[in-house]
Amino acid sequence: MNPLFAENSQILEQGIRLLESISNERYSQKRQYMDASIGEHVRHILEHYEMFWEGIKVGHINYDNRKRNPELESNRLFAVQSMIGYASKFQNQTITLEPLTISQNYNPNQPIPMVISNMTRELMFLISHTVHHYAIISILVKLDGGSVPEGFGFSPATLFANVIERP
Repeated sequence: MNPLFAENSQILEQGIRLLESISNERYSQKRQYMDASIGEHVRHILEHYEMFWEGIKVGHINYDNRKRNPELESNRLFAVQSMIGYASKFQNQTITLEPLTISQNYNPNQPIPMVISNMTRELMFLISHTVHHYAIISILVKLDGGSVPEGFGFSPATLFANVIERP
């Protein structure tokens, strides 16, 4: 298995373990001074994976084309099933590492930029993007007195560096 497929699968499995450990109430609750709930962060993560899988079929990923599905924000078990599905795809599908084009509009007053990328870069992006949101989710869980799995919200590089630096 491609190492980046394995890392994406593993990071989704981290999310599954976390979501299985919290309540639906905690999942959808917005905290004071925080703009998004755990569920909203999870939806955002999963919709990037959805755009990836849809986009590689046609050679173009449009990360702005997310559906913003409210069920992913409010239904923890639905989100778990989605994570299981995407992790399974990484474990079971063979994908050719083809070039891709990517579009994501940061300024609605400008034409939508289209850039050249590749499968490896986008797999790395998904890991980095997911870790970034996991770090925020980790804070939200801990603010409620909860705990997260060891390594949750840390990049694989940070975890690797910590292992190397330990005596």
